[in-house]
Amino acid sequence: SLEAGYQRHLAAAIITVKTGSPAAYTMRTACLVFVLAAAKMNPIFASDFLVPGIYRLEAGSNLSAAERLQGRPGEEDVEHFEHAIPAAADATYAVVSYESDSHRNKLIFLVDRDYRTDINGANRLCVAYAFPVWNDYSKSQPFCRTNISTGEAMLKGSDSAFTVAWQPRRAFQRSEAVPPKRRPTPDEVGACALGVCEPAAYGRAIHHYETTYYADRFKLVTPRTYGDIVYLEKAVPVFAQADRASPVASLDAGSFVAVLASRPDWYEVEHVHRDGSAFHGWIDRDDLFELKWVEQKASTKDFRFRVGFRPDSDAPEAGVPVAIEVLDRRTGRRLQVLRDFDSEGQTADKEFLQVVDANFDGHRDISIFGMSGGAGPNNTTHFFLFDPVARQFVPNEELSNLPQISIDTRRHAVMSAQRGSCCSHSAQTFRYIDGKLTLVGEWDESLSADGKWLVTTTGHLENGRMRYRTKRKKAL
Repeated sequence: SLEAGYQRHLAAAIITVKTGSPAAYTMRTACLVFVLAAAKMNPIFASDFLVPGIYRLEAGSNLSAAERLQGRPGEEDVEHFEHAIPAAADATYAVVSYESDSHRNKLIFLVDRDYRTDINGANRLCVAYAFPVWNDYSKSQPFCRTNISTGEAMLKGSDSAFTVAWQPRRAFQRSEAVPPKRRPTPDEVGACALGVCEPAAYGRAIHHYETTYYADRFKLVTPRTYGDIVYLEKAVPVFAQADRASPVASLDAGSFVAVLASRPDWYEVEHVHRDGSAFHGWIDRDDLFELKWVEQKASTKDFRFRVGFRPDSDAPEAGVPVAIEVLDRRTGRRLQVLRDFDSEGQTADKEFLQVVDANFDGHRDISIFGMSGGAGPNNTTHFFLFDPVARQFVPNEELSNLPQISIDTRRHAVMSAQRGSCCSHSAQTFRYIDGKLTLVGEWDESLSADGKWLVTTTGHLENGRMRYRTKRKKAL
């Protein structure tokens, strides 16, 4: 049921919060409030997510897929059942992906190549949707939102079926007066004086309406392990293998591909045709969009680095960092590329990347700015630790999740801090013990709920256990 599905996702969200690092707890708790609000608002979120794969329109489903309006006494409806998929779209198949890390479905309808969305006309259906709570539609991110306003598509479903629908249209036609069948009794006269008139004695009015429902149901026909759907901003070559020596085709700008596997350098993809058949291949991620590569000032004895920025058309000097290139310091040959990290728009300068031995193993690691956290000081930094055996830089979630992080290379300590509100601040100190990042000190200061006390809690690692002491003093 929807409620059972909601409870499962609620439990999963709580576990995610509580099993995170102490420094990330405050930020994740705030995010949980937003997630739960989304769960209540979006029907797909509240139930199970859609299974990724290729879906087919059920013939005749428009006659039964719509949720009918509840009739009221004195009203009669003539009902019409239309397709939610516009005739111009001519879509029989849809493709769905499921991103397990972010718990998000993406969906594309395989429409006629000449179809164009028109939110003010009959062609309101978008080619692509992402849910839940996706509001970032743009030319470079053409996934529409759902279920927010009456003019937007409603997507409802779970597991292996979904329905796309529009708000029904109900139009008043006429009123019909039905004459009384007899005279009222004395009791009915009194009741009618109070506003309750017996129709058989006083007659009644019937209001006639025409209601048109718009709905179509799709069912899964080919399960696939699609982890994402990617929009191609420009024409992209497709290769038979993950190397540039095997080109087999080219996809036009404006196409969508479903991602079977993702690596920092290559996507394994399928391009699904309108008849439900799929073409398999590999896409070099360097081909997806133009990047501005900026050589970084920081380097090591073996490596140089470049950061790839997606240019901002409104601010040419700025961009969003989306890739890090690791180059052989002597030859300039690319040894590794790092992607799939979230970072806010920045000035595309030479000092964006930093080099630091973040885990104190004698090998220099790299870091770049992450996100501001939406609360001023609760910013994050992405860390990539050097693996001397593989000679690769590896993303490290533990350090990357710590807000306001600082690395004390002299004391071999990692510090983190965060602000929960105007009156709540905390900080933690970590050390690597037997190769594991371990909390060794904690401090928290907040105002009591009644505003009368300043409560300070400190904790220290003693004999393998954190021990805490709390003090209170009168607030000023």
